[in-house]
Amino acid sequence: MYIKEEYSVFYKDEQVGSYLVFNNKSVSYNVYTLTDENRDALKAAGLDKDKSGKKALPAFVKIMSDENRVSGTRKRKWRAGDITVLRVPEDADKFMIYRRRAEKGEEGYSEKDYSVPHKEGGKEIEGMSEWVSWYCFNKKDDGTYEAELDEAWYGGYGHNDGGTIRTEVPEEWLDLPYDEFLERAVGLSAAAHYGFTADELKEKKGLKEFFGF
Repeated sequence: MYIKEEYSVFYKDEQVGSYLVFNNKSVSYNVYTLTDENRDALKAAGLDKDKSGKKALPAFVKIMSDENRVSGTRKRKWRAGDITVLRVPEDADKFMIYRRRAEKGEEGYSEKDYSVPHKEGGKEIEGMSEWVSWYCFNKKDDGTYEAELDEAWYGGYGHNDGGTIRTEVPEEWLDLPYDEFLERAVGLSAAAHYGFTADELKEKKGLKEFFGF
């Protein structure tokens, strides 16, 4: 059994739970946050307790109706009062911009290392640098996009520190002229901080088509 669909549940702007649909059609709802502020609203909606079942839970059948579908977005999103259910999209395609370990001729190869001095408290730490392990754009299966960058630096305990930054590309940017879109997109996920530029993105063959321009 595996997760076929995942949905995030929000009360106002705070995620309060997760709804999972499995390949055998069974479901599971898990409450993350129950507070004095949201308790009554979640209870009224039937979302105040962990639940599971062999088919769609009545609370979600009610919320995820056609009349509650949020329009004007590519996302699958439903809203009933202060409660919002948002489908978590999956990666459908990837466009690699840079891979630190890529050899010449491979996807993502660059002669640049995209590293910068490591700073703590606004001050550069002598002998330490931060670098990019990879940088790419992901296309989701709902037609939305995401910028992804993995940053790392050598820590003081003999290991690499850092993490992967994933930032949603605002849908409205896709209506901009392509050059203006790239000027904005390169600012996502700390790419500009590491030295990536819009001009470099313009040189990537196929990127324009990847974004649907």
